[in-house]
Amino acid sequence: MNVRHDDPGWAARTASALRYGALVAAAGVLAGLGAAGLTWVLHTVEDFVYGKGEEHGQVLTDGVPVWRGSVGVAAVAIALAVAWWLLRGRAAPLVGVKGMAKGKRPPLWPTIANAILQMVGVGAGLPVGREVAPRELGALAGSRLTERAGLDEDDRRVLIAAAAGAGLAAVYQVPLGGAVFAMELMIGRISMRIAATCLGASSIAVLVSRIYITPVNQYAAAMPDGADWTILAWALVAGAVLGPFGGWFGDLADHVKSHSQRGNLTLITLPLAGLGVAVLAWFDPLVLGNGRGAAQAGFLGLGLAAATLTLVGKCLATFLTLRAGAVGGTLAPAIAAGSCAGIVVGRLAELVLPGVDVPVTALALFGAAAVLGTSLRGPATGMLLMAGLTDQTHDVYAALALAVAASYATASLRPGLPGIKRG
Repeated sequence: MNVRHDDPGWAARTASALRYGALVAAAGVLAGLGAAGLTWVLHTVEDFVYGKGEEHGQVLTDGVPVWRGSVGVAAVAIALAVAWWLLRGRAAPLVGVKGMAKGKRPPLWPTIANAILQMVGVGAGLPVGREVAPRELGALAGSRLTERAGLDEDDRRVLIAAAAGAGLAAVYQVPLGGAVFAMELMIGRISMRIAATCLGASSIAVLVSRIYITPVNQYAAAMPDGADWTILAWALVAGAVLGPFGGWFGDLADHVKSHSQRGNLTLITLPLAGLGVAVLAWFDPLVLGNGRGAAQAGFLGLGLAAATLTLVGKCLATFLTLRAGAVGGTLAPAIAAGSCAGIVVGRLAELVLPGVDVPVTALALFGAAAVLGTSLRGPATGMLLMAGLTDQTHDVYAALALAVAASYATASLRPGLPGIKRG
């Protein structure tokens, strides 16, 4: 097909495409820089509180005195209660990622401060996810870049969503997972332009963030033989059994975040929540942090009692902290809950089926994917994030997909929790 350069609209379309591409690239760069900076904050706080940072395949609290983590989370809860109370009372109102995508203008410095406070909390052991902070900084970058760019409302919303997904992609080093998150959970549709925008922003953000973030998968997990039909069968079982739990986890997460304390009572509720988490951590240190330690312990293979204790404690600590007024996500806590729940399913199967070779650590992987995908209401996001976070080979994708699909099927049949709106 010949391109007519004498077409009066050709120059305008070319200029528009180049301008849009430059905006996507700039959003990716800023999202990557934001993720790198926030990760530096996280590691700095971890080094101060625990004397070390999280490493691939290791559990942060291993070898650390129990009192150190408990004191750290209790102290940071008090400090963050005051900081968030001041931020909410004296700064311009914060705007979430969804609000930015709808056209609301976020305040620059309060948004950055809010993101940093989230990372400080997670680094010190506050049991909430860290994925909200880089998404907010990415969306902030996208919002400011598109303010005067002359984009129509739809393109502006797509670019902000892509930038938010790029922040997630960069902090976890999962470009495909971040792009699909933006398309599936924020934009809700796909086209060539949308896919190119999201993939481009996420890929650039991941590359830029490597000025500080090491490009290694987040978890050391089992790599089951995806061609083995028994593995596929176990994936189906894990997903079907844990689907309702994943749905309830998402319902509770939505409920506590929508009812989170935001007023003066935060000065009381958040320190009390920190104290409660500190007490739980005295008995099970795996409840601390965003859930990476608990999930990693599950992937390595916990016993039945330890997995059950961590599962209950982690869910309780996360929901209590979010309800008390902390800001954070539930992505990593959902992975931790799913990993431990998968271990519980596997250990119970060993008791019920003596002599059967139960792939317990593989069930932890499938459980994490099932609970994550179902709780997020994003099956493709959940599957691809778990594949990327654990560096699975492509032959395992079918098993992960089966686990997530089965979890969706059974989650749709679950009864609602009393007093909680079902998502």
